[in-house]
Formats: sequence, C-alpha cells, structure tokens
Amino acid sequence: MRKCGFCRKPGHDARTCHLKQTVYQKYRALCSLYRRKVLEEMCVLGLGVGALVNLTPRGSSPILSIVKDINWNSIYPGSNGSNYCVQLERLGPLPDGHHRAMTGFKRRSLGHRHLTHLLSRPMMGEIYQRDDVYQRHLDAGGAELEMVSPVNVGLINPPSDWLSGELAKYANMNPLLDVHGKPQTLYGLNYEMNHFAYFSGVLGMKENEKYFESFF
Repeated sequence: MRKCGFCRKPGHDARTCHLKQTVYQKYRALCSLYRRKVLEEMCVLGLGVGALVNLTPRGSSPILSIVKDINWNSIYPGSNGSNYCVQLERLGPLPDGHHRAMTGFKRRSLGHRHLTHLLSRPMMGEIYQRDDVYQRHLDAGGAELEMVSPVNVGLINPPSDWLSGELAKYANMNPLLDVHGKPQTLYGLNYEMNHFAYFSGVLGMKENEKYFESFF
C-alpha cells in the first residue's frame, strides 16, 4: 500500500495528509506572530532601508554603512531565520586597494549581515539563552551592527503579505522545504520542531508550543 510522503502512514498521500496540514497551519500562525514581533523591534530600532549603522566585523574597526535592503523573506522562526537579512553598503572613502577590479555598488557592498543579534535576547533564538553561548557572543563584541541614524517608522515597510506568515518558495528562506526545494517530510522537520516550540513559547503560543514539543 502506498504511504504518505509526509508522515509515512498508509491510506493517504501528502496532498491530503491531515497531519501535514495541521503542522503547516500552526507554523504559519507562529510565523505571522513572530514577524509581527520582529517588525515591532525593528521599528523601535529604526532599522529600515536608509538607516545609517556602524558595522564592526570581528577584529575590525567600525565601518559607517547605509542599509540598502532588508531581505524580508529570510525572517522567520527557525534555526536559520533572521540571520543574513540586512544588506549594507559602505559609506565614505574606500580603503586603499580595496577590490579595485570591482566597480560601483560591488566595491562598496558589505553583503547581508545578521538581524538576529539586534533582536531582544529571547528573540535571538534558543541557543542564545544558554549563558555560556550568550557570554561568548558578548565577549566577541556582541552585535556587529550599531544604529547611528534610524529611519522613521513609516519607512519600515515589509511586503503586503509578509505578516500573514507566508514563506518564500526558496529552500534557504523556508524551513518547510529541504535543500532541493521540496517539501520536508515529518522526519526531515525533526530538527526544526524544537525551534518552532521555542519561539511558540517566547511568543506565548502555549498550544502551539505543546503541539511542536509532542514531536520531540
């Protein structure tokens, strides 16, 4: 008998799998509330396109930069969510010999940097609640971004459907997809369930927290 591609139980397929539908429904609700909280913290910081920040890479001097873009699709509750979301461009003169072969924006690009470390500690994720990990983070200099000139809250505008909890169709922006962009199986989601439960607890979603914990 054919088995479901999600839960591996017989009698149905992944398209009609009730368990899959429930997991996805509860995750979308979590993602929606998580994004609302992240947006709230970004508004308090004034972190949006046009904001000026100092970027201090580990062991380097501060670099005055402007936020050129926010990768909103990379902001979601999960093991890798909200990491490399803030695209920066260097301001001021370039160091001597700095990528002379490049032109324009590429010479000034500082890539995408962490949003995670700018969030309140509970929103940084479960691993940072360990005192030893958090202390190492602080000893290494803490957040590599420091706000210099925030933007007006009215200029911090995610896509219109972002707060609904809908995810991108790209594997590196969606914890429900595997590395090939295919829907994860229940077994494949095993590692993420712990993160889903953690953020559900942080956001006060007790029913969701217990549900995701039931898969541990």
